[in-house]
Amino acid sequence: DLNMEVIETNASDTRTKGALESKLRETTKSRGIMDFVVQSKKKLILIDEIDGLYGVTDRGAVPTILSLIENTQFPIIMCSNQYKQNLQSLYKKIRRYEVNPLPDEEVLKIARKIVVKENISGISEKDLNLIIKKNEGDLRGVINDLQGISQGSLDRNAKELILNLNRDSTEEIFSLIRNLFENVNTLKEARNLTNRSDVDYNFLYKWINENLTSYIRQNSELSNAYENLSLADEIFGRIRKNQYWSLLPYFFDLFAGGVVLSRKYRTQDESFHRIMFPRFTSTGFFSLTANERSFVGKIQKKYKVSDIEVVQDFIPFLKLLSGTSRKQLKELSDWFEFDANERKLLK
Repeated sequence: DLNMEVIETNASDTRTKGALESKLRETTKSRGIMDFVVQSKKKLILIDEIDGLYGVTDRGAVPTILSLIENTQFPIIMCSNQYKQNLQSLYKKIRRYEVNPLPDEEVLKIARKIVVKENISGISEKDLNLIIKKNEGDLRGVINDLQGISQGSLDRNAKELILNLNRDSTEEIFSLIRNLFENVNTLKEARNLTNRSDVDYNFLYKWINENLTSYIRQNSELSNAYENLSLADEIFGRIRKNQYWSLLPYFFDLFAGGVVLSRKYRTQDESFHRIMFPRFTSTGFFSLTANERSFVGKIQKKYKVSDIEVVQDFIPFLKLLSGTSRKQLKELSDWFEFDANERKLLK
C-alpha cells in the first residue's frame, strides 16, 4: 500500500550472527547513488518469526538485530507469535503492537469474496466455516486453504485433506517450502530445516516435486533437480522393500537438499513464487484441467503408461527436451499431435 520494497527474512532460519549480518546489514545501511538521482522505492525490512530465536546456537543473533536497528536508515518490522524472556533486551528498544485475530464474521466476508472472484467451485458455506474455525482468525491460513482447494477443485480427496489439516500444518508446509527454495544455501541448512519440521517426509516429497519448477527454470538445473528426486525415490523404494531405515537420512538429503541446491541461478529481484498444493494425493488421484487431461491422453495413445507415470516422468522429460530448441518443440508437438494450448504446457 505504501509502494515500498519489502526485504524479508525469517529469523528462525537465519539464526546466527553471521547469517543475519550477511542477509540484512548491507540492506539496512546502503543507499545507492541512484537513490538520490531517481525516485526509487523506499525499503521496509521484515523479520519474521523473531520468537524462533533460542538456545546456544542462536547466540549473537539478538545483539546483531539490536545493532541493525540502531544503524538502519529504513524501518524494520519484526513479527512474533509469543512473548519470550530471552528477547527482553530487544523489547526495550522497540515499539510493540498486539495484532488480534480477525473476528470470524470479517474473515467469512473476505472468504466469500475470494470464492466468488476466483470462481472456486465445490465449496459450501459449511466448508468455509470449517476452514475459518480451524485457522483461528488467521486470514493468511484461510487464503492458503482456499488456494489449495481451488487448485484441486476436481479432487474431492485433496479437498478433504485440506479441510482436515490443522492451521499449523498448512502454515508450516507453506513456510517450509518457501524457506527451502529461498533461504537454504548449504546441505546442512536444508537438513536442519527438515529436521525441525513435523511435516511427514512422504508428504513433503510430494510438495517439493510439485513446486520445484516454480523456483528452478534453467534446463541444466532442472535436470539435476529431477535426477536427485529420482535417486531419492529409488532409495525410498529400497527402504520400503528391505526395511533399510538407516538410509532415510540419504533420502532426506537428496529430495530436500539435493533438489533445492540444484538451483544456482537466482536474480536479485525475483517475482513472487506461488506455492502449489500437490496434485497427486495418497489416493492416487490427479486433479487435471480439461487441457491437461487431453495432453495426458495424447501421450497415452503413443505409450502404454498410467496417469501417474505421465505426470511424474514424461512431462518433466518432455519439458527438458522441448526447451532445447523451437525445432525440438515442433517435432514433439507434431509427434503427439498437441494443439496450441497443449504446447503451452511444455513451456
